Amino acid sequence: MPERIRSIIVGMGGISRTMLRALEGKSWHELVAVVDVNEDALQKARGDYSLPEAALFTDLGAACGNSPANVVLVNTPSELHYAQTKTALEAGLTPLVAKPLTNNFAQSQALVDLAAAANIKLCAGQQMRYRRHYLSVAEFVASGALGTVEQIYFLSAKPRHQARNLADFDQPVLWEMTCHHLDCLFAFLPDLLPQSVICDGFLPSWSVYSSPCMINGLFRFRGGERMIYHAGYSSQSDCYELRLEGDKGVLRCRGIHMSNDRMDYEFAERGGSFSPINLDRSRPSSDPWSHFFDHWYDYLNGGEEPPFSGSANLRILSVIDAAIASLERGAFVEIAGGRHDHRLPEPCFPPRLC
Repeated sequence: MPERIRSIIVGMGGISRTMLRALEGKSWHELVAVVDVNEDALQKARGDYSLPEAALFTDLGAACGNSPANVVLVNTPSELHYAQTKTALEAGLTPLVAKPLTNNFAQSQALVDLAAAANIKLCAGQQMRYRRHYLSVAEFVASGALGTVEQIYFLSAKPRHQARNLADFDQPVLWEMTCHHLDCLFAFLPDLLPQSVICDGFLPSWSVYSSPCMINGLFRFRGGERMIYHAGYSSQSDCYELRLEGDKGVLRCRGIHMSNDRMDYEFAERGGSFSPINLDRSRPSSDPWSHFFDHWYDYLNGGEEPPFSGSANLRILSVIDAAIASLERGAFVEIAGGRHDHRLPEPCFPPRLC
């Protein structure tokens, strides 16, 4: 990968504009083309980013063949990710794909294999782990104050009463929300090895979704750790609580939602009562995308493989695949793979009942 990144952006929605704001401060990035099926979106991008008419495309294949790009940023609905990422890889360009990599585990594995065969560094846009909140939690866990963490409570739900493009999406929570939750979980507990999962999904009477948009689950890990999990898009108010219990004490984090850094933190020593702590006071607020892109650029230029590489992302997607199978079967389902080096063994399809 040359030192200068010349990118094609596919899908000129809010996520692309957020990413471009972070990339504006990077001297190594240049936007050379945009792809969107909406002509108004293309013309707005032309004006906002001072692009020539020749940099506007409605077809990704045409953009790959007619622009000086070496990177493709895919920020479209996840059901389009497989075909668009495959197009980029077959054109010899390096894809960065919005989460989830795809909404199908077998397709994600196929893309990882295709990228490896072409010696291309495929990555997924998992930036949440670089939020001030999760960086602070990771530092606190690493300090040893909790001892060995054995019990996790992860509750994160939103009152999203306009479903937008997820209205008819199958398993919107697991594919679009849980992928972030699991990545953040592995950010502060990187050695967790997923073993099995059982999930129950449901639709509240007020929900505007057509697929289970509220999820309750129990996750088992190979070291004996357990996680009680609640997530969804149809809560009546914002819900966020992360609780980590170790053999030395417990940390409780409560806030509006995972993408808001205003958190209240409490710590209790073993057998003691909670007291407030200023966990993140000394850590300045910063843009998680800026941190993400720094790590991404370093990886493209020969640095260490990041946790958001396509290969690493399979650990998350294998857990989601098993969670979906457990919803269908009403039983614990074994998770294929999940080793901490991110290289999965041969996936088991269908996932096995435990």
